[in-house]
Amino acid sequence: MKFELFSKLSVHAVAMVGLASSLIACSPESPKLVELPLVKKERVKNTGDNKVTFNRAVDILFVVDDSGSMAIHQQNLSKNIQAFTQGFMANQMLDFHIGSVTSSMESSWSSTTCYAFGGELFGCPKYVERSTPNGIAVLEKNLNPGTGGSGNEEFFSPIRSALSAPLVNGKNAGFYRQDAYLAVIFLTDSDDQSSESAQDIYNFLLNLKGGDAAKIITYGVYIPTNVSSCDRSGEPEPRKLEALFKIANGKTLGLCDADYGKKLAALGDDLVRRVGSVLYLTRPADPATITVAYGTQIIPNDPQTGWIYDPSRNALVFGPDIDLKPEPPGTQVEVDFIAAEY
Repeated sequence: MKFELFSKLSVHAVAMVGLASSLIACSPESPKLVELPLVKKERVKNTGDNKVTFNRAVDILFVVDDSGSMAIHQQNLSKNIQAFTQGFMANQMLDFHIGSVTSSMESSWSSTTCYAFGGELFGCPKYVERSTPNGIAVLEKNLNPGTGGSGNEEFFSPIRSALSAPLVNGKNAGFYRQDAYLAVIFLTDSDDQSSESAQDIYNFLLNLKGGDAAKIITYGVYIPTNVSSCDRSGEPEPRKLEALFKIANGKTLGLCDADYGKKLAALGDDLVRRVGSVLYLTRPADPATITVAYGTQIIPNDPQTGWIYDPSRNALVFGPDIDLKPEPPGTQVEVDFIAAEY
């Protein structure tokens, strides 16, 4: 009985399906097969706002020993500074400020004009940027403060003073930028004689950058502890500076190295790589749709003279030989791409 009822219901259902099919087939209003509209890919344009982590700005602070034994070393730095700057001078995308402070925290006699102490930036003007007329010549003077400074060389205290109130917003106003990288370069034949430890000054720098250690860069032009062929100024062997270089993963060259100019240029190239080589995108990109412009100029997809896309970091990596024409101040790198679909 159950089997018979099931059979009748099945036949009835099949008949109803057949009737419906014949009605649909004959109806002049029969629905047509319509494809679903494709979801359009999102076009994203990054123009240097808060969504882009790439930042081309770097503040470079030289801390120059101006004690009596430093004449030849100041002159050597000044004479070779163009080797250091040539990399980022050529990279039009980098926005740099270069200033210097002396190792003197108290006033002392000096034969130079525009002398400064206690963390005030040395020179006239106080710092050099891309738009500074005769910038290299100004920088050469600012890195050669003379040797009439204090015999008590301090390197950590001037940094703190230069980048803190009242100087940072007073006599040093405009040099330091919160969102920029900060590179500190020491020139000395001695060691720090301030009351601060290496960890103290590193913590200060780290706090300035909101805990972002990648934005702190240190270099040393000094006499390493294991070098005996370069005359020291009589103070104990460098230890506090070396401790800082270890904490901050800093790079150094010897004050009396025979290939001084070449090594100084290598530090400049390192700075360019660390500051101006990577641009992180806000969304995973379809690589075939990426275009990169700097002002009116299109930057090519090339590992040497342009950029390549690194999908593992979702970033553009810029090559070392980008050749760009100058653009107006404030020009941003603009990246246009279609976000990848998943």
